[in-house]
Amino acid sequence: MIVHFINGLMDYHFLQNALITSIVIGIVAGAIGCFIILRGMSLMGDAISHAVLPGVALSYILGINFFIGAAVFGILASLIITYIANNSTVKSDTAIGITFSSFLALGVILIGIANSSTDLFHILFGNVLAVQDSDKWITIGISALVLLLLIIFYRPLLLTSFDPMMAKAFGMKVNVYHYLLMLMLTLVSVTAMQSVGTILVVAMLITPAATAYLFTKRLKYMILLSGTLGGLASVIGLFIGYSFNIAAGSSIVLTAATMFLIGFFLSPKKMEQTKAKQKIYAIIAAIVIFGLGFFGYRQFSTPQVSDSEEKISVVATNSIIADMVREVAGDKVILHSIVPVGKDPHEYEPLAEDVRKTQEADVIFYNGLNLETGGNGWFTKLMVNGQKEPNKDYFAVSDGVEVIYLEGDGHGKEDPHAWLNIENGILYAKNIAKTLSEKDPVNKTIYEKNLSKYEEKLTALDKVAKKQFASLSKNEKLIVTSEGCFKYFSKAYNIPSAYIWEINTEEEGTPDQITSLVDKLKASEVKALFVESSVNKKPMQSVSKDSGIPIYGEIFTDSIAKPGNPGDSYYNMMEYNIETIFTGLANNQ
Repeated sequence: MIVHFINGLMDYHFLQNALITSIVIGIVAGAIGCFIILRGMSLMGDAISHAVLPGVALSYILGINFFIGAAVFGILASLIITYIANNSTVKSDTAIGITFSSFLALGVILIGIANSSTDLFHILFGNVLAVQDSDKWITIGISALVLLLLIIFYRPLLLTSFDPMMAKAFGMKVNVYHYLLMLMLTLVSVTAMQSVGTILVVAMLITPAATAYLFTKRLKYMILLSGTLGGLASVIGLFIGYSFNIAAGSSIVLTAATMFLIGFFLSPKKMEQTKAKQKIYAIIAAIVIFGLGFFGYRQFSTPQVSDSEEKISVVATNSIIADMVREVAGDKVILHSIVPVGKDPHEYEPLAEDVRKTQEADVIFYNGLNLETGGNGWFTKLMVNGQKEPNKDYFAVSDGVEVIYLEGDGHGKEDPHAWLNIENGILYAKNIAKTLSEKDPVNKTIYEKNLSKYEEKLTALDKVAKKQFASLSKNEKLIVTSEGCFKYFSKAYNIPSAYIWEINTEEEGTPDQITSLVDKLKASEVKALFVESSVNKKPMQSVSKDSGIPIYGEIFTDSIAKPGNPGDSYYNMMEYNIETIFTGLANNQ
């Protein structure tokens, strides 16, 4: 596994960026964390890491770097918390709870108002594998500034941390150093967002420092040990995440937690316990380490398929596109879908295997239209890190689609759900076949033959759908879903659509959205509601209860179903959607 990891570092720029960035964050977070736990302010790191969300949302709205907005709101949160604690009977932990929950709620509202596809998952959990060169240098610069400030103001920070009353007696401005520390904490929290996300930032701030505190009470040594442990946890955590293809940020945090547990049992205080217990702990730790090593060896010692070199490597961003590639290419390509079956492309975080296969791919197919490149823009980062070029290495299968915009009349952001119109699905398949034929001319005839069969099958289904929906009366024609993702479907089959929210899978439906939809439904003759398989069903259940209209069934939007289930291919998914929607609207149960 170690050799595999080292080879990956030599071959992949994204892994180099991830290693450097995570080490730097581990060191600086460990150093600043020492002052945080000594002051009994562990929750302050948690508060600031959550409070930056409104800043991230505003940065997206204003089109500026998220670091600026996040830093402003992080500093604002620390000022508000300190002011409340110093000027009222409310204790600091209460002020922290009120402030960070309020800021977090404000951030969610701003994302909804912006009508964006910004994904909370990426903000909350981060992705160190998607760190760009600019992110890396910003991290290094901010971390160097924080460490320099710690060195310059080490003595006053030391004194104000251990004995603020004595510091005041010496005429020191305790509040000034407190705000300086809060500024540094904010900078570190915002910087760490990109690797471990806002939720896990507090773990990197506190856990290495707490581990170091078990072994020494001298601040200077504690800072050195904490920074070392933070950096080491980053290296080991990234190694585990890369080797076992799991979330690297979470692996880093769990590695730091494991170090704390080991330190807890091996600390001077615990070493005074009986040696029998120590032996038990050592045996357990050895078994765990051996098990992980054996699992990793088995995972990466699997022999490669002998004929893999004769096939081109293709990566698709989601299961729908991957299924289309499979129909066109058959067994002539090695295919990998970044977003697996059943997962929402809005909420997926590419893992190490996804990044590796994308780097090595001969062809990469993505949807475009504000899907993978909107909001968090994980696909854009993936392409930049891999030094991939558009229309040379990666191709939008939606090229040529007549775009529908979220706000209508050619305004707003592009609606990405073009595949829900079968005619667009056929266009997707044609674009795939064309690209594969150019990249692999030896199998061009096979691709064209498969495309012809696939197009014929999809066209027949499209004709059936148009005939069925044309038979419905005007009053029966209304597709009601949670998200406004059926606009292309509506246009194709001349059926109006209604929804609770426009776009963004984090939405829960505002009171106005729900009441407006309920009032509209009460004035209609609609017989059925539908809910997407990839969203929270509760908002639509509320609409159903208040309107008196039942939810007829689930329909597919962003993913096909798992093999063996209804909707387990693009064709089957569209066939299932058409049948379910038509039967529900016609009330032919």
